[in-house]
Amino acid sequence: MGSSNRDYMQDEYETGGPSWLHDAPTTKWLLIITVAVFFLQTVLTHSPREMGGSSYALLDGVFGSTAAQAIQSVAFHSFNTHPSYIEDWLPLSVHKVFQGQIWRLVTFIFCHDRDNPFNVVFNMVALWYLGSTLERMYGSRELLWFYLVSGLVCGLVFTAFGMFLILPVPLMGSNACVMALLTLYATHFPRQEILFCWIVPIQIRVLLFIYIALDVYWILQAYSGRTPWLTVAYSSEIANVAFAYLYYKNNWRLGGLSDVLNVRNVQRSMRRASTARRLKVFQPESTSSLDEQVDAILAKIHEQGSESLTDRERSILQRASEQAKDRR
Repeated sequence: MGSSNRDYMQDEYETGGPSWLHDAPTTKWLLIITVAVFFLQTVLTHSPREMGGSSYALLDGVFGSTAAQAIQSVAFHSFNTHPSYIEDWLPLSVHKVFQGQIWRLVTFIFCHDRDNPFNVVFNMVALWYLGSTLERMYGSRELLWFYLVSGLVCGLVFTAFGMFLILPVPLMGSNACVMALLTLYATHFPRQEILFCWIVPIQIRVLLFIYIALDVYWILQAYSGRTPWLTVAYSSEIANVAFAYLYYKNNWRLGGLSDVLNVRNVQRSMRRASTARRLKVFQPESTSSLDEQVDAILAKIHEQGSESLTDRERSILQRASEQAKDRR
């Protein structure tokens, strides 16, 4: 009898073995969703809308003629050559967030520049390598919340820049989440070697340091006035290095946010609070407290006479007398 006829071998052939990333479902679905969104960005396009003269004049007044032309060129190339319906709703546009589209603070991490496919490829490879390991350590729900909150942190920092700067091009890309994953991974496995660009072996802590050094360089350049703060705003993922380090150092856990944000749990808590306000809980008065009150009333009778007692004090004496009879 061949090995393929045995029962346990038939089970393996029928099931096909474990599925891809079966032990890291959050990482798998984040990969699938991000790639699907990138595909929809490419497919669901509409006719271009060029930047108007008033918008260009505003950029010219703020950044100068040369910078304004460069920004206009980037904005037109990225969003107007082949505009996408997905990019109309998901990337992080600060003025649209202030109009109430707050979902953009997170959804921008699922979009990527269609003119730079290497960015989405690099980010997805990093997500697969870093995310799958961290998910096995922290759990699927925890990794999902870590990924989303890291995007939110970057989105809030970018929006804060938008309160003082004109940010003509919406922010998109999962760079912020990858930076957070890289930082958290490096805190656990600082000496782990990876192949940078699939060629150069490098310790992961050294790679993280290089990324941090580049972002700090641009911050110093902006502080000295050699480059506009606009450059720093579009590198807001540096904030996620601090977020991931604090997450590791303080042993934060974000999975509980699922229960906090669960609508049913919130409604149940509100009903409990409402019921508690309507109920009057009876707490019997302790014997020691009653004895102290009786002593105080007897002292008052000794000083002022029994006529000075109030109805409440008379009821206390009556209750004390009844309890004394019960103890006999």
